[in-house]
Amino acid sequence: MLEWDRETIMPPGAAEARGAQLATLAALRHRHLLDEGPAEALDVIAGSDDPWKAASGRIARRERENARRVPEELVRALAEQSSRSVATWGAARPAGDVQAWLGELGPLVELTREQADALADGGDPYDALIDIYEPGTTYAALEPVLSALAERVGPLVDELAGRGGGALSGGPWDDEAQMDVARQVVVDIGFDEHRGLVGRTAHPVTMGLGAGDTRLSTRVDPHDPLSCIMAALHEGGHALYDQGIPMEHRRTLAGDAPSLGAHESQSRFWENHVGRTPEFWARLSPSMATAFPGAAATLRPDDYVRALNRVERQPIRVESDEVTYDLHIVLRTRLERQIITGELAVPDLPAAFNEGLEELLGITPATPAEGAMQDIHWAAGIFGYFPTYTLGNLYAAQLADAIAAEVGPIGAVLTEEGPAPLLAFLRERVHRHGRVMDTAELMRSATGSGLSADPFIAHLRRTYSSTSSVS
Repeated sequence: MLEWDRETIMPPGAAEARGAQLATLAALRHRHLLDEGPAEALDVIAGSDDPWKAASGRIARRERENARRVPEELVRALAEQSSRSVATWGAARPAGDVQAWLGELGPLVELTREQADALADGGDPYDALIDIYEPGTTYAALEPVLSALAERVGPLVDELAGRGGGALSGGPWDDEAQMDVARQVVVDIGFDEHRGLVGRTAHPVTMGLGAGDTRLSTRVDPHDPLSCIMAALHEGGHALYDQGIPMEHRRTLAGDAPSLGAHESQSRFWENHVGRTPEFWARLSPSMATAFPGAAATLRPDDYVRALNRVERQPIRVESDEVTYDLHIVLRTRLERQIITGELAVPDLPAAFNEGLEELLGITPATPAEGAMQDIHWAAGIFGYFPTYTLGNLYAAQLADAIAAEVGPIGAVLTEEGPAPLLAFLRERVHRHGRVMDTAELMRSATGSGLSADPFIAHLRRTYSSTSSVS
């Protein structure tokens, strides 16, 4: 709740005190994890015949082992510095004040390196950070996937760049009207407002604050309502996963997704495999015309689809199209590994980011806010998270294929029945299982196959070949 408040309505002057509050809670949690009282009980629970109890026991033992490796004073220091860094980033980013940002990022990186070394216990420090978000995954396993994907996507970018439609005409697009449409969109795909709410932030985020309290947020751009709607769909996918965990397991350690890659598969499914289709926009167009009687009155569903499916080399990750998006993830993954291993010094990060973007996409950010300062992750000390976005893209494509085979083509389902059958499939195959299985097992069970980039590449070719001749 403190973090949600920080991201939404907290006054800037509260940053220091909020950091201290979060640090206190983090230290107390760390202390409880190290309590030897439950040790024997956890061993018994981990061996239970009940899969939910057994999973919770295994997760608890894993968290206790990690807690043993990281001193409490480091846990507290990380929480304090993260809060300080996020506050500085929030103020420095609009102004392009790189030095102010780096001034807080430097100490945070040093603390994160300490954490990584402690968790690695002699192993690869970056692997230890990836393991926080994607248990069991290593950089050695990820890097070939990312490199191969970049090699396959690169020619598609060259082929499709500049194809598709232009930005929506008209505007400005009213802020409150955008938020109203965003709420309507997430409710339409199944979000239960009785058990959650939709807020507004600079960087969209979803937080499950407990059973019956899932909060998602989106951003507003007065010149582009698609940004708000697509962010709402993305965060709505996360929120649906959170609300889909069986209520009776919500206060157990197994009552969550098994990894961030699994979570991202849901957000990317709704954002890309639903939100970029003509059928989705045929459902939403009347609401857009009502909400924006001037700007949207003459727009057709195809206008929205062509604007969304334009392939464009541009610096902002969260605004990127599907074809170029994963190249951004490749860059960030390589850079943050270099930062954690010490190959890249923090002061050199902005220049390295610009050089990497030029190499992968052929563009250079015009401002620091379009470069290394654009994402909140590093400012918050979140390293090892970025690869989960690409894993989510790959899993989402596999899930879409499985849905098409079992439920029917997504466009036809949206036209005939709406989003409910899509959500029902995800509830049954993914959400209801919590963390009983690891992500690889869960996705194999849900889709019938192991991780592969082939469905994703095929999806890109299907989606963008239909818009490739439009100028």
